[in-house]
Amino acid sequence: MPHIVLENINATKEAYEAVQPFTNKIEGGMLKVMYKFINSTEQTVLIEALAIENGKNQNFFVQLSQKKSSLTVRLLPLTDPEKTNGVKSIMALIAKQIKDSNANIVYGKNNLEDFLIE
Repeated sequence: MPHIVLENINATKEAYEAVQPFTNKIEGGMLKVMYKFINSTEQTVLIEALAIENGKNQNFFVQLSQKKSSLTVRLLPLTDPEKTNGVKSIMALIAKQIKDSNANIVYGKNNLEDFLIE
């Protein structure tokens, strides 16, 4: 399962506030982040996303989960999209928005190295 751990972040709400909706055109389609939701305990965020690649539409949620001083960006298992380059790119773009919001945040363990942008 694709994932990105962001280190040195202590508040899920900080990540929630950093994520902004976007639409990116790509060759053969579009990547879009539309809505974001945070639970009442401010420990989990869901981000609604859409990847359109070569005529195939995939709606899914990216989940942000807090652990002590790190945050994991991963796909919500219930929406389990095909792990296309567009889906992985959306996850990386979300992680970059969060990383860019605070100079202390760094990329930790992940399996999306080819998609991460410094």
